[in-house]
Amino acid sequence: MYSPQKLHPVAYLGSVASGIKNLWLPIILILFNQRETIFSGNISLRWFLIVGGIFLLLLIIFGAGDFINKYRTRFWIEDKKFILKDGVLTRREKELDVGRIQSIDFNEPVLHRLFGAVKLEIKTPGEGITIDTIKKAQAEELQSILYKEKDRINEGSDSVETNVEIGDSSPWPKEEEAETSKKEFNILYKMSGKELLLMAMTSGALGSFIAIVFAFLNLIGATFLIEVYLEYFEDVFQSLAIGLTIAILFFVAVGYVIGILILLIKYYNYTLKNHHDDLAVEYGLLEKKHKSVNINRVQNIVIKDSLLRRLIGYYSLSVTITSEDFSKDNANGSVVLLPFIKKNEIYNIIQEIFPNYHVGQPDKIVPRRGYRRYFQIMTSVFIIVTAVVQYFWWSYAWIVGLVLILVTVLSGIYSARNNGYKINGEEINVLSTAFFTRSHFVIKHDKVIGAKINENPLLIRAKLANISVTTAAGAAGSSATIHYIDRKDIDKVWHWAERGMQNEENITESN
Repeated sequence: MYSPQKLHPVAYLGSVASGIKNLWLPIILILFNQRETIFSGNISLRWFLIVGGIFLLLLIIFGAGDFINKYRTRFWIEDKKFILKDGVLTRREKELDVGRIQSIDFNEPVLHRLFGAVKLEIKTPGEGITIDTIKKAQAEELQSILYKEKDRINEGSDSVETNVEIGDSSPWPKEEEAETSKKEFNILYKMSGKELLLMAMTSGALGSFIAIVFAFLNLIGATFLIEVYLEYFEDVFQSLAIGLTIAILFFVAVGYVIGILILLIKYYNYTLKNHHDDLAVEYGLLEKKHKSVNINRVQNIVIKDSLLRRLIGYYSLSVTITSEDFSKDNANGSVVLLPFIKKNEIYNIIQEIFPNYHVGQPDKIVPRRGYRRYFQIMTSVFIIVTAVVQYFWWSYAWIVGLVLILVTVLSGIYSARNNGYKINGEEINVLSTAFFTRSHFVIKHDKVIGAKINENPLLIRAKLANISVTTAAGAAGSSATIHYIDRKDIDKVWHWAERGMQNEENITESN
């Protein structure tokens, strides 16, 4: 048994921050009720003391519970279980089986890094434990101990180390010990500065910037900022059309550059490492993140690319794992291992870390009669919308509509030419597409939990259908879908998936 351990003292600052966060509404109410005093300028020392006292009292009320809970939080390892105990009036205790732990992750936000602290997350396929704030050296030592315990359990050994004890009365691990824990992971791949820049330039850099800007505008409701911005360019160029065009181009250019900087900071020093059956990725400049995944929990591997990245020969590698974590970051159970890697290197990495998977090029089997179905619905929608706008509001709407229709048709043809599958014994390689992007799924026979065929009277008449093969992942599972392929190919994939099910009732077909 390892001695119970406490949280890092900086965790209590989080309680203060949480209390302040919950005080926004009371603060607004107080300031609104005192607006006449504030605007009149007749603010006395007594007023400051009263308002400050109310604020301090509310801060204590809203933050005291969390503060006491963190003070009483303890965690330790005992009898092959990781145990967390917390609670104020009612004590709660949560246990995780060490042998079933699939990932041990820790993040280092900016404030935590200043104090040498991290947030630790330990997950199993069914549940997880989050430890708010502990010392980084302590987290690394705890990670090393848990991995050793896992190896010991998997080897069938019942022996338990009794000469190592960390906790309240024990000294924190020294820097040399922390470095030793780090070196247990072997570096498989480290992204260079050039690759990091190329990744940022070919990723959703502009989208990242726009998401942040509009989230800020939505928070403060500052639509007047947009009006002032557009009016400035209109005044400079003395033309609404030219001013609006220049304003948009300037926003896109600046947004793209800032978006690139955001991605450079986020993925700085991206590194993939492994330790026996465990993989770990580390990245980040300001907020450093460490995520891990157990190879045995992997349900499928996914190789992704976009048209632009294919031209320069780069792909990304991710895996899906079993998880019941419904949080935003883990809802689909996907873990990115390599966000940007050369084509001739990705297959070597896959062969090294997943030797039992065989990546093969899927056969592209969409028949000619299925091509138009990739773009006909969206094209019809754009034609109708363009016609309405052209008739009622804008005489040049046909230009925008024509461009959108052309892009949609090209995207549809690209998707049709890149959909397919290849069955290789106990594996299937599925190539699925969406708007100039491709996802190559490699799925093992015994990982399939369901398959579904979708068709309608028109598709039945054309002898076409869609089929999805599903594996366990996150809340809804991970599905690889092939669209508008011949019925004979549908039957091949269906029978392959059906043979992979121990209980055929899990295979359902819907019309």
